[in-house]
Parts: sequence; C-alpha cells; structure tokens
Amino acid sequence: MVSRQTAPTGSDPAERGRSRRLLGTLARRTRAGSSGLVLGIMATALVSTAFGVGALGQSDDVSDGAAWLWNAATNEAVRINGHNAEIDLVASLPEAGGARVQVEQNDEYLLLTDPETGKVTSVDLNELGFSGKLELGSGDFGVVLGRESAVVIDRQGGEIRAVDPATLQATGAALTLEGPLVGGAFDDSDTLWVGAPSQGHAVGITVAEGEATVTQTVAVASPGSDIGVTVFDDGALAVDRGGAQVVAMRDGDDPVMVTMPAPMADSAMPARTRGEMAAVTKTDDDEIVTLLHPYGAAETTLFPVGRPDSGIGVPFAGRVYVPFEAEGVVRSYAPNGRELDTLTLPGAEGPLELEAREGSLFVNAPDTGVAAVVDETGQATLVDTDEVPPGPGEIRGDAPADQPESGAPAPAPQSGSNPEAEGGSGGQGGGSGDGPTGDADAGTEGGTGSGDRSVGPPGAPTPVTAQAGDGSVELGWPEAYSPDAPVESYEITWEGGETTVDGSALDTVVTGLDNGTAYRFRIRATNEHGTGPAAQSPQVTPDEQAPGPPGAVTVEVTGNETATVSWAGPDNAVDYLVSVSAEGGASAPSDRTTGETSLEVTGLSAGATYTFTVTSRGSGGVTGDSATSDAVTMPEVQVGTPGQVAHNVSGTTVTVSWTAAENAEAYRITPHGDGVVIGSETTVDAEALTHSFTRDDERCFSFTVTALGAGDTEGGSSRSTPACSAPFE
Repeated sequence: MVSRQTAPTGSDPAERGRSRRLLGTLARRTRAGSSGLVLGIMATALVSTAFGVGALGQSDDVSDGAAWLWNAATNEAVRINGHNAEIDLVASLPEAGGARVQVEQNDEYLLLTDPETGKVTSVDLNELGFSGKLELGSGDFGVVLGRESAVVIDRQGGEIRAVDPATLQATGAALTLEGPLVGGAFDDSDTLWVGAPSQGHAVGITVAEGEATVTQTVAVASPGSDIGVTVFDDGALAVDRGGAQVVAMRDGDDPVMVTMPAPMADSAMPARTRGEMAAVTKTDDDEIVTLLHPYGAAETTLFPVGRPDSGIGVPFAGRVYVPFEAEGVVRSYAPNGRELDTLTLPGAEGPLELEAREGSLFVNAPDTGVAAVVDETGQATLVDTDEVPPGPGEIRGDAPADQPESGAPAPAPQSGSNPEAEGGSGGQGGGSGDGPTGDADAGTEGGTGSGDRSVGPPGAPTPVTAQAGDGSVELGWPEAYSPDAPVESYEITWEGGETTVDGSALDTVVTGLDNGTAYRFRIRATNEHGTGPAAQSPQVTPDEQAPGPPGAVTVEVTGNETATVSWAGPDNAVDYLVSVSAEGGASAPSDRTTGETSLEVTGLSAGATYTFTVTSRGSGGVTGDSATSDAVTMPEVQVGTPGQVAHNVSGTTVTVSWTAAENAEAYRITPHGDGVVIGSETTVDAEALTHSFTRDDERCFSFTVTALGAGDTEGGSSRSTPACSAPFE
C-alpha cells in the first residue's frame, strides 16, 4: 500500500511542500468564516473553484464515489471524493462541541448523530440545507440509512421505527421485536438486517408505505445466544459466538451454515461488508477468519495478524484492512493471511474508522483530522480533513489575502474560477446565495492554520416548521447556536422572495403566496462574525381549504423526561404538528410532526411545567385549527434503576429477582421469550424484590424489570440474561 503523498519514490519533496503550503493558505482563508455547507467543484488536484450552496432547488451531482468523514477537532463533516481524494463539500455542526459524531450517508442525505446528547441532524444533499433534527436522548440508539429508507433503532427496547430522512419525523407505527437487538444496516436491496439474540434469530426488515415490516426471520443460533451480524450487499452473515458456526442468508436462497476453523468467542465484524469476502476478527486472540463464497464452495482461513491490539478487520477489494490505533496505522492482509502493506496516518491519535463504500476504502482518524482513501489496487492517498476548499465570503471582501510562505509561489487563479468570489463582493448566484459570509480572517490568531477558529457565525436554526394557510405560510424555528455573539437577524428566502427578521424573532408569517404552489423556505442566522448555514423547511402548499381541529389533547407522563400526547383526529387531517411550551424559562423540545394521533415527546425537564398544542394539517401542509392540553408538571424525583436482575428456573417455577431502585414505588416485570407464554406483564409493590411465574414445558426465558415512581412514571430498566433451561420432565 503506497501513499501518493508520502511515497519515497516517484514524489518530489519540494512539490509536496508547495502543495501543502498552498492548501494551508486556502484553509486559513476559509476556516475563519466557514460554517455550514460549502460546495467546491474541483478544478485541479490542489485548487478548487468553490461557491456557496446555490439557490433553492440546486441539486448535488458530484456524490458518486464520495464519502463523508467526521472531524471532531473542527466539528465538521467533510465529503471526500474517492476518485481524487479531494474535499468537495463541508457541513459544519458547531454545537457538536468536539464530540465524535457518527455519520450515516447515502447519495441524498447525510445524518449526523451526536452519541453524547442523542441529537440527530439531517442534511438534504439535493436541496443543500439542514432539514431535520431529532432528539433521541440517552440509550443504545442507531439511526440507519438505506438507499431509499431510514430507520431509528432502539436496540435495548427492540423498537424499529421508519422516519423521513429529510425531517427525521416518524412515518408510521413502530415495529417491536424482542430486545435487545444487535447490528443494524441495510443491504443494497434496502433490506435492514438486525440480530435478535434472545430468540437466536437474524431478522430482515423492509420499509413499505412508511412502516417497517419483518420480511425474513432466520434461526442462526439457540435462543439466548451471543450473536453478531454483518450485512452483505445482498443479505447478511450472522455469527454464533458460543460456537464455531456462521450462517449466511439472502433473499431467494436457503440459509447456509458454515463451520469456521476456530470458535467464534469474542469475535467482531463491521456493521457493513462490501464484496465477496467476509472477515471475522477474534479480538482477544488478534486473529482473523476470512470467509469467501459462503453460498458456493465456502473457503475459510484463520490467520494471526502478528501484532497485539488489533482492531476490527474490514474486507475491501480482496484484502483485509486492520487498524492498529495505538500505532496510528492500518495494515492490509491477503485472504490467506500474508501481510501486504502498511498505511501510516501521520499524527493520528484515538480511534481509526474504516468504511468501504463507492469503490474506495475510507480511513479516518476523527480526533486528529487526518484521513486516507485507498483504491481497489491498494494505493492510498492521505487527506487532511482540516483543509477545506475556499467558498464565497471566505475569500471575498476587503480582508487582506494571506501571503504565501517564504519561497513558495503565490497560487495563481485557476481555470473555471469565479472572478466575483475571488476578489469582489458577490458569490455564485449573486449576493443572496447560500454560501457563508463574514470576515475572512475572523477567528484566527495571527494567521494560524486551520482548526484554530475561536469565533464564527451561527449554526443552522434546525428544524424549521412550516404551516400553510390561505395564501400564506407561518414559519417557526429554534434559536440558532451562536456562542460567540448574539444572533442579529434571520434571513428567510424562498422561490420568488426573501425577507429578514430580527435576531430575537423565532417565527414569522410569509404572505402574498400563490395557493396551489409548493414552497420551501430556507433560514440562515447572522451574527457579527458572519452568516451561517441554511436550515430548510419541508415543502408546503398554501390552500384555502383547511382541516378541522383535533379533539381533546391528553398527556400521560411516562418518565421524568418523557410524556405521551394523544388526541382525536378530524377526518380531513393528513398529519399533525405537535409543539411544546414550557413555563418559567424551562427548555422545550423542538416541534414534531406525526401522521398518528399520539406521540411520545422526549427531552422534557424534570420538575418543569408544560402544555402541548396539536395542530391538524391537510394536504400540502395546509394548517387547520389547534387544540391545547392542560398544563402538566413533570415529576422532580429521579427514579433509579433495578440492579442484578436475574431469573431462576426450578421445576415448574420461574423466579425473577432484583435489587431495589432508588425512589421506586413499584416494579413492572415484562417477560420475553417463552416467558410471554407463562405470564403477562405484571406490576408489583416496591417491597417485593422477587416475583414467580409457573411454567409447563417452556424453556427459554428473559425478564425486564422497570422501576416505577409516583403516578407510574418510569425510571430505569434492567434485563436478565436470556437463557434456556434443560427440558422439564
């Protein structure tokens, strides 16, 4: 594996130095003012013509062969072109605060999940704007994108819900399996595969008409086994860590069981496997098992990686690539275990992320801003994810241009560059385009390099709600993230118009619109350091026909921070907007839309008082009347989590036990597996720390115990380990 930027042969050190100085100069120009999305069409291997995100409706046509990687140091996702290893698009999420944001992507959407806060942000790559936000809270959640589908997986609870990838709003009822679940990725046919260890199954799920539905269930191990799942291009592979078997499955073929050359204990696989070869990493033994052609003459090979502390191997183009995080390197191996090449990522610290997609292997060190692109021949090119293409606003205006380092020639204008963006006052598409604007040198200390920004423009005010009326649309948005300076104004643009409101405003009504015409609105915040990225509304169509009001709104408090809102819907409503108001300055979650007549609201504050308003909406987002709930105060007492949940089988009796949870007034016991046959969900008093069920010939059990506080508000939950007993005689 040879890095084209670090190879000892065929490289001119002087030219490499000039290239990095030139990129560094461009980075210093862009970093201070860049926020949000900046699109660059590459003119040469080093310099790009960049312009801000274009007018409403402009699509992104350069996604093939690219992948998005996260840079925690700059709070940005950068898209790297796999063909030339250049950065062509940047999405800034300043509110991430240095977290290791998880990236899900397809050619139309980018989903950014902050695992520390549970906040998910969607970027619409067709419209080039921030389009949705979802607050999942703490827990083992996954947000997964397929070609056409998107789902949120609650792995612990076993719930899978389809969502709109643009708005992140639920599109139908949740599918509930027996949790916990493992894995979760789509294959190329848009089938989602997950593992259900308590049942010993791998499950195939598709999304149709907005709802997730089970289409395949494959037995891969005994119930209660420890299983892992990786998803192929056309199916999945499940491993039983309690034995030496794996099971390959795909639509149209019977499952195939393969015996591996070693026990699979402590094994791991990537969530997604591309190509014809699978790789199972035995992490405790620093060994890898490769599997070729599982549906034909299955070939398996076990080999040691030869060094300790190896990461999970990722197969790509006939090789297995293994990260060694402590060394900051990735080593490649042939399927028979022969070591081939070593890729060194200079200065890499922390985790190394490997993903095969779009014909390339992308390697990323998110904590230190260095990455690499590996092609199918094993040739690698290093990428500095701190260095971004210039855009309008970053290099225009009266700010002095950075001077090249001593001995380095000044960069010449490139063919195809935008003369207005290079020296004047306008960007691509005129002065009202969507590129970030501001002082080119803001946030730098004496011209320091990229990543040193201390001030900057606001983030995107996501999500934007839009309620259509008769010739009008009412818009609402949350306050934009702007820690460096107050928001001075919000700029609102749409096809055929624009307006600006004061920075203290979080809603406005746009009038004079044409009934029957679809509109999408983009909102950008400005502070003294510049204008941030655009948040966009869903598409809505004004109309004079509005639906009737919803029925009475009721609220059931289900936890210290959660509540379920329910109402009766009028016949002519298509969906509903649910908004939350807090008393006394408490924080309120963002507005949500749903096609159901109930919604679980998360992100509430213990002890705060809230009212919930439900607004019915008709076709095209036309807004009807609203109904508001009575005020509800969330409980202040934090209910703890039961500990040491276990179950014991003795003869015909199955006994569940646990230790007390703080402030619990009752406990709810939920059976799983064969437990659903011998008993239903049961609630017992706080004094009881055991509960018994009677069985016949049922063998496989697991139980979840949930602590309940005052008013049946939920605290934490714990589950006993799934296990199967000997047959009862």
